[in-house]
Amino acid sequence: MTTTSITRRVAAAALVAGLLLAGCAKDDGAATRSDCASGSAAGAASSAAGSGVPACDSSSGISKDAVAGTSDNPLVKKAVVGYQAYVTVQVNQLVGDVMVFTDAVRAGDIEAAKAAYPTSRQAWERIEPIAALISNIDKAVDSRAADGVPDTASPKVTGWHQLEYDLWVANDISGSKKTADELDKNIAKLQAGLTNLKVTPLAVAKGASGLIEEVADGKITGEEDRYSHTDLWDLAANVEGAQKATDLLMPAIKKADPKLAKELTTAFEAASTALAPYRDGTGWVSYEKVSKADRTRLKAKFSALAKELGEVPGALALS
Repeated sequence: MTTTSITRRVAAAALVAGLLLAGCAKDDGAATRSDCASGSAAGAASSAAGSGVPACDSSSGISKDAVAGTSDNPLVKKAVVGYQAYVTVQVNQLVGDVMVFTDAVRAGDIEAAKAAYPTSRQAWERIEPIAALISNIDKAVDSRAADGVPDTASPKVTGWHQLEYDLWVANDISGSKKTADELDKNIAKLQAGLTNLKVTPLAVAKGASGLIEEVADGKITGEEDRYSHTDLWDLAANVEGAQKATDLLMPAIKKADPKLAKELTTAFEAASTALAPYRDGTGWVSYEKVSKADRTRLKAKFSALAKELGEVPGALALS
């Protein structure tokens, strides 16, 4: 590790400590995907660069109020403790993975940055619904330009997708250092905020279903990583995150609803099997290689899984 990298990591740690003392910022009502132009023909037709349409994020849509509450079920309580630990591991990994990516951007190494881009997002995609509970984080790190903005015009957003544009479309990261620095800063803020965030039973259950619903309702079209076409990396991480949450809840699900437990197992296996042909070594093929018909088949598998996951809160009496 270089002296510069060590210095940067120390600075990031100091930032986390400061943010922990400051606490989480109050949500200021920042725009979410529902506030943005949709992917529909009407939405695309009405969107244009500089139109004032807000940047779109890819959050699951769950909010702190929507996942409030507790459970007296000891199996559910154990699952929540396990999931909180999982989230901590993932966000700690995220900090390092993102720094590998942003260091490459700051170094002006386009090929190294392209290689690090999809791996830098894996931990985020596994826990995104929980991460998005930290005010404004999703918008800061994962927003994209509203649908309809041509690739020839910079999205003018922050975080991963601005850097994705710079790498794959502009092919120029000479002016991307500030965006890379901001991404590091916001991931550090996420790490600090999650330390103070108490995950609830409903957040675990809804987070899992939210990950898969987001895939079925939007990501399956290829709109997430529209410049790099690394979407399959995100989809696979979404499945991994939802699977982990469900595995932790599974003892409680089996006791409450054995039939649902079996259906969930089958649905997860079907989704994983559907993704398997697109494996490329330790990674995934470009989403451009996935035909429209195959995307439709993938959507069916993810929709079926989302439906089963949507039954979990009710089965466990979480509300």
